[in-house]
Amino acid sequence: MPRFTALLQTFLAHPIVIGDPLLPTHYAHFDTLEAFQTGMRTHGHTGQSLVSEADGAWHPEWYAIAQTGLDDPIFIAANQADRGYPVHYAPHGAGRWDAVEIAPNLETFARLLQALAETQDIHPLQALIEAEAGPANAFWEEVIDARKQLADMEEEPSSGSAPYDPSDFESGDLIVTDLGPQKLRVVQLVSKHLGLPLKETLALADTPPLKAASGVGKRLRPLQEQLDALGARTRLQKTELPQN
Repeated sequence: MPRFTALLQTFLAHPIVIGDPLLPTHYAHFDTLEAFQTGMRTHGHTGQSLVSEADGAWHPEWYAIAQTGLDDPIFIAANQADRGYPVHYAPHGAGRWDAVEIAPNLETFARLLQALAETQDIHPLQALIEAEAGPANAFWEEVIDARKQLADMEEEPSSGSAPYDPSDFESGDLIVTDLGPQKLRVVQLVSKHLGLPLKETLALADTPPLKAASGVGKRLRPLQEQLDALGARTRLQKTELPQN
């Protein structure tokens, strides 16, 4: 393994996990960095090397340092220490690796993550990202767009008082039967509501139906409306009382 500078060791020693599935949710340990490369540099079952100079392959200089909540790698190139290790991202599952630079160096990436962890205010975050990572960066545009959508749903005013409905006070579960076209947004919303790690919520979502919440109908309906607005299919399932 190449000899990395102390910059990488410092970055990995202070992982920043925000809770956004598009951003890092788990990090490599500096002392076991090689083991973190499974699935990128090496085959998970055979241990065979997967690195290659071919177009779309995992390049010999690339080393994953973190993974997003969707298991997409965040990585650097070992031969770019003189530039402070520019940070890249590539979505998995496309049959090839297409690197997208998301920060000019590790220090900038850490600074952006820290800003995202400390504030939900979209406008200063967007200005900071554009100043540090450049405008029209597809990765960061998706991060900001996800935050905007979540904020819009949370701030949506209630529709006012509704007529009395006995089902408002019946206990049950809010079930997501179909995640719909915006799976990532749905999982993010359910993860936040349940207080579960994103990776755990994603695993639950892979085998629907997904129980998003439990309680009385009146408390479940606002979340149901938010999920329905994202295109998910949901239903309220009444708790069946045990028979005597």
